[in-house]
Amino acid sequence: MVWENTKLLLRLFYRPVAAMSGIIDQGHWLYAAILVAVLGMIFQATVSTHIYDSYEFVYRNIDQAEAQKKDESPAEVESVAEVEVTRPTSPFQPEASASQQALRVRQQMQQAQELGVNIPPPRFNFERHPLPLVGKYGWWFVSFEPTNFFSSLIGMAVLYIPCLILLAVMTGSVGSFSVVIRRDYGPLLTCALMAWAAAHLPFALAGLAFHGARTALIFWMLSAIYFGLLMALALRMLFAIDLKKGLLLAGLGALSFSVQARLFGVVSPYMFSPFLLYYAFNMFRGDLGDIGFSWRQRQGFRRSMEAATINPRDASAHYQLGLVFQYRRQYAEAIARFEQAVKVDHEETDAHFQLGKIALEQGRLQDAINHFGVVLSQDDKHARSEVWREVGATYLAASMFAEAKDALATFIERRCYDPEGLFYYGKALERLGDREGAREAFLRCVEAVKTMPHYRHGDRKWQKLARERLAAA
Repeated sequence: MVWENTKLLLRLFYRPVAAMSGIIDQGHWLYAAILVAVLGMIFQATVSTHIYDSYEFVYRNIDQAEAQKKDESPAEVESVAEVEVTRPTSPFQPEASASQQALRVRQQMQQAQELGVNIPPPRFNFERHPLPLVGKYGWWFVSFEPTNFFSSLIGMAVLYIPCLILLAVMTGSVGSFSVVIRRDYGPLLTCALMAWAAAHLPFALAGLAFHGARTALIFWMLSAIYFGLLMALALRMLFAIDLKKGLLLAGLGALSFSVQARLFGVVSPYMFSPFLLYYAFNMFRGDLGDIGFSWRQRQGFRRSMEAATINPRDASAHYQLGLVFQYRRQYAEAIARFEQAVKVDHEETDAHFQLGKIALEQGRLQDAINHFGVVLSQDDKHARSEVWREVGATYLAASMFAEAKDALATFIERRCYDPEGLFYYGKALERLGDREGAREAFLRCVEAVKTMPHYRHGDRKWQKLARERLAAA
């Protein structure tokens, strides 16, 4: 398990799409959690500490500051505490760290006592300095406290992953929150932990060689960006969304990290109470069991399909694996599986249908027509007659509007309340000059979406597109 997961981690650096797919099918959350804990401590020591000491927890001598306000001379100030404070000349040249300043004060007080000089101890406190570019507002969202290496792990499990799932449910037709969190929490958490480890590993090691607050801030920013990109890929695969939407969800979900340090800083004295843990275990025991079972079932299905492909006559196993890759938008792997299924059994209608859909999405229109033609010759009612809609969409993309109209008319006759088919039909009529017929089709498209169940959220885009065409007419 350790070696396989390590290979998946390293693969994230040069084949992130394939690596994320492998993590969903083979990744182990315990390996990823231990890795995050270890790397979190290293990253905190080599990167975050420099930012913390230079910006978030900076020593300030109160006596010296008050003396400067009274325009006292530097000599008079130093006679009080004899502490030299180097003022920054730019936002990337902060003062010495709080620990260095405090150590300097203690050393000077000790030297004064050894010399028999009785001076009053300096008054001092610690303050935050503005961050570069974002200023003091940056502290609303980030914190570099030493305990963050611990809260990052807990924060992802308790805040970040549920937040991402909630956002995905709110913005797409992926199912209800209770269903999705049982189905996808385990894989998404494992992907997030592995992505965090991959994003922070190179910069944690680089922090051993490069020092300074400015360098540390650059390392922290690059690791955050890399983590967001990897999480967008994970969301794209698990929820079948496009990369732009995945980036948006990953960015919005990252706001949950802004409360994790404050939240765990407040509740940490109580969160490990044995009574609280026992109560939480009994409350969520059923949900945790469902999450674990769903995750094991998902990984077991992939392994069983891989094993079934050993049989040279099992076209169904190749087709099922092709569907998995197609859902994750790994089209090269999906095409290879579907083609293998067709090679084993030329009558594998489903494989031809999916090959046609992939070809249409990739713009290979002639290949799409060829595959859909095979489907029509075998079963013209395949997939509840959706093959006619795909044929019409292909002709529409090829600017063959008369052929598109005929194919879509056949589909609309059989599926008169399908918003996607109605929109394509209206578009074909519009291109043929039948504006009244196009207007009627677009209106039917809008009404069809209004009568759809709420969970079919994805069909609303056809309503939006239809309304745009009606407004432009």
